[in-house]
Amino acid sequence: MELFKGQSLLEFTERFKTDLDCEEYLASLKWEDGIFTASKTHNSKEYTTTQIRRNRRKKQMKKQYMKLLLISLFLIWVWSCKNVVNDNTEKDPLNESLSIESDTISDTKSDTKSDAISDTISNAQEHCDFDSFIKEEMGYLNGGFGSEGRLDLGNINISSMLSKPSFPYGVIPYIGFIDIKIKRRLEINFLKIEKSTTNDSLYIAKGKTKVGKNVRLFEGDIKIKHVYFFAEHSRGADDDMVGKIKSQGIIIADYYFREDKKLSATGVFEGKVLLRWYVNNKGVFLFDDIDEYSDDYRNNQFVGTWTSYKTGVKKVANWGICRIPCSGDLDWGAAEFSPAPEYRKYGWEDY
Repeated sequence: MELFKGQSLLEFTERFKTDLDCEEYLASLKWEDGIFTASKTHNSKEYTTTQIRRNRRKKQMKKQYMKLLLISLFLIWVWSCKNVVNDNTEKDPLNESLSIESDTISDTKSDTKSDAISDTISNAQEHCDFDSFIKEEMGYLNGGFGSEGRLDLGNINISSMLSKPSFPYGVIPYIGFIDIKIKRRLEINFLKIEKSTTNDSLYIAKGKTKVGKNVRLFEGDIKIKHVYFFAEHSRGADDDMVGKIKSQGIIIADYYFREDKKLSATGVFEGKVLLRWYVNNKGVFLFDDIDEYSDDYRNNQFVGTWTSYKTGVKKVANWGICRIPCSGDLDWGAAEFSPAPEYRKYGWEDY
């Protein structure tokens, strides 16, 4: 580590001001004898959703890895110098844990902040209702419609956002589970969601579920209860959304879906759903996929229960896009949802 000998922290940060400075230095170490390249071709047939998400994440995180590597090397060198650190030295700000503040809700007085691992914590929640899920996920307690703005429910339509949530690379299916003890795989497919012609907050839904070999149709309604606005907007990858968002927030709605009573193993799904949205600077209301490249991205989070018609037994039944709320130890995926091996026998074998 001769490079850093005799340098102060200020001198170090002066040399490595940008990611490009870091990359150039690392490149000079790796290719001291010259750079050799080979052209590569690939079959551009069709990437899977997983491959695309992984490629986009790698691209966005590459620069961060470069910079963190150099900072780590510098800190290791500083620590090794006997005359630099002693028991009475004040804590270096760079040694403090870095935190990322999540979006806050404009109409709440809560001071709760989430750090970089908050989403991992919410993934690991074993037992939670919607209120506790919201506290972990969004960092607020309660409230009404946002104080910084108001969505005209008559001018928006969330039907397609819930039934066919689409991304640049296509539609992503819902993933879910039923029964908190064994977390059996639950597949949800909305066949149609239509906005009521007489009530702007009401949507009529039809769909089907699949648990094991059992496929059942359901119908019911989704009713918007609250709209919240974020105090700060998402910046996007490489700040590409800065200045492009007029407003951003979440919609919370109640849902109630009834399966056919004439069939066996049927019942009622009920609970609440969280939907993230934003309005661009042209005034268009859109499904919020801004941070879909990140490992902890999720949307359309349904938290509730299924109650059997026949026995009255109530079971936890949750589902969502990209992640499942309150999935506990079922989800052991870091970059994306991945079922833990011990649960594969409950319908996750081919996931």
